[in-house]
Amino acid sequence: MKISFVPGTTGIFCLFLIPYMFSIIFNGVDSTLINKKFDTEMILPIVVAAQIEENYELETIKAQSIIARSNLYIKMKEQKNLADTLSQIWKDIKSRSFYLAVIQPQYEKAVEETEGKVLTWNGELKAVPYHQISAGQTRSGEEVFHSEDEAYLKSVQSNVDKKSKDFLNSVYINKNILPKELEIESRDSAGYVTQLLADGKLLEGEAFRKGMGLTSANFTIQEMGKQVRFLCKGRGHGIGFSQYGGNELAKESGTAEEMLEYYFPEMKIQRIDTVIKNM
Repeated sequence: MKISFVPGTTGIFCLFLIPYMFSIIFNGVDSTLINKKFDTEMILPIVVAAQIEENYELETIKAQSIIARSNLYIKMKEQKNLADTLSQIWKDIKSRSFYLAVIQPQYEKAVEETEGKVLTWNGELKAVPYHQISAGQTRSGEEVFHSEDEAYLKSVQSNVDKKSKDFLNSVYINKNILPKELEIESRDSAGYVTQLLADGKLLEGEAFRKGMGLTSANFTIQEMGKQVRFLCKGRGHGIGFSQYGGNELAKESGTAEEMLEYYFPEMKIQRIDTVIKNM
């Protein structure tokens, strides 16, 4: 999480979290949600800070703020995940042994300048995925999830991602913890592994990537003595918004709206109050 916890650091104390957190400690999450009004705009800076580096351009952080707001409203609509959201924020703060988080001012500025803006498809809130660096092309939601419900997530070119110093990553794994026979069975149109054959059994590519700690499911396999080298392209699942690609657009005077229109050509930016009226 990109949060500074050093006393005296320039930033804005997340004092708005304290009432929620103390209430969670003494009354539990469910009681907190019932008795306290949840202010989305106030809590968004810390959510966004957990999702994107502080050294990104302001317009990129603004784009991430719109994405975060969209996904947070979906969680609020589902209700069951809202408690998990608050609990996770509390865990993140506790894990750093501090109870006052200092958020860098660009996060609050990004949230303020995009206040109320969300991404929709056909006037409805839909999940808005993001990742750090694509493999040069983002993935098709319909291909990844095998469902027309995710067809609004289109594959787009993001060749600029190849310029990132973190584009290529090698992960070495000892042969003795891998299946004896491991080969790539299929890839999607963006080059990400969708299925592997492991000792005759099919494995899902993204699940394998996460289980093995690989940076991306767009990888090749190379045996190197007692180890196997996985050469990965990009960072993350490769669906939706490429933060690196968006940031390169921002460096060329691209706006948050232009980034989102490019990476989500089927989606539209709307104000949440107009979306809620139609829900």
